[in-house]
Amino acid sequence: MNILFITRKFPPVKGGMEKVAFDLYTHMLTISKVRLISYGGSSKFLPIVLPSFFARAAWNILTHKTDVVYLQDGLLSLLGVMLKIFGKPIAITIHGLDITYENHFYQYIIPKCVKKLDKIICISNATEEECIKRGIPREKITIIPNGISDEFYVNENKTVLKEQLANKINFSFNDKKILLSVGRLVERKGFHWFVKNVISGLLEKQSELVYIIVGDGKYRKEIEAIIAERGLQSYVKLLGGMDDETLKLLYNTCDIFVMPNIPVKGDIEGFGIVAIEAASCGVPVVASELEGIKDAIVNEKNGFLIEPYNAYDFNNIIFGLLDNDYKKEMFGKKSRRFTLENYNWRRIIEIYLRTFKQSLKCKNDGLEGY
Repeated sequence: MNILFITRKFPPVKGGMEKVAFDLYTHMLTISKVRLISYGGSSKFLPIVLPSFFARAAWNILTHKTDVVYLQDGLLSLLGVMLKIFGKPIAITIHGLDITYENHFYQYIIPKCVKKLDKIICISNATEEECIKRGIPREKITIIPNGISDEFYVNENKTVLKEQLANKINFSFNDKKILLSVGRLVERKGFHWFVKNVISGLLEKQSELVYIIVGDGKYRKEIEAIIAERGLQSYVKLLGGMDDETLKLLYNTCDIFVMPNIPVKGDIEGFGIVAIEAASCGVPVVASELEGIKDAIVNEKNGFLIEPYNAYDFNNIIFGLLDNDYKKEMFGKKSRRFTLENYNWRRIIEIYLRTFKQSLKCKNDGLEGY
């Protein structure tokens, strides 16, 4: 197939969506013909550059064989509607916040534009439900989760890796158990809730413990205030943004990965890519049974799902793993196998291409929009 791949999130800009777009594009290239148009600027400037973006896409369609136009997130649905004049099937991926963003003007425009496109790919059941709430026909939707490459796992002695990590972040772990969370410091991630409601209870049972949070955002000050109020300065470390090598060390040295999300109106966890990154490193994941996380983590297969705000169960599951190294290690190995079997990019790309071919067939058969 000849695919025109259009994204507004792409390296060298760093971020979760940028990495997903890059991985999707590079793996798609291995089994199909793909041309890339990317825009790396701020979303608030997108309306200004949209005419230029449209011109680049139009030129590509007019000068190259194009079977399918693929848009990498919901905000680009505006561009998709404009490109329909060329009569090509247009597919789009919806991640979460790109359909739920709580702004009256945004909600008036974007869902209507998404609805006009030929195929809507949702990365989780939760994202599909948000689309359906906004009038997007279920029959246009296909659920395809995010994929993962086996690029994070380091098969080396954990003691050696922990020493390397200690030198990198200037922190002495000694015999401490490590809990890890990765993500933007925003309300829905629930890091503030976890520090406030779970850490102290864990420390009563396991005093040799440190909780590391990687990421930055507007909730940093709130988390710092809770740490100070509870006297947790020796037990909770906010590292800010980290480079890929340090993140890889963290994934491979931590004992448990925690994703304690809480429900927030107008926001959504579309999938949970960091959870499967950790699971691919043989790390047990303990996460909230919420939104798209339920598509990334399958309970007792590659992690444990717990009702949001349930501090008691978070405490018990985490301590049960920390207190039994054999159980933790065996579950980690099982988790790694399950994650790589079910979320490898080769499998995900094949589903994408089948979906594109289905869109093309419907267009050619005169069944646009089913």
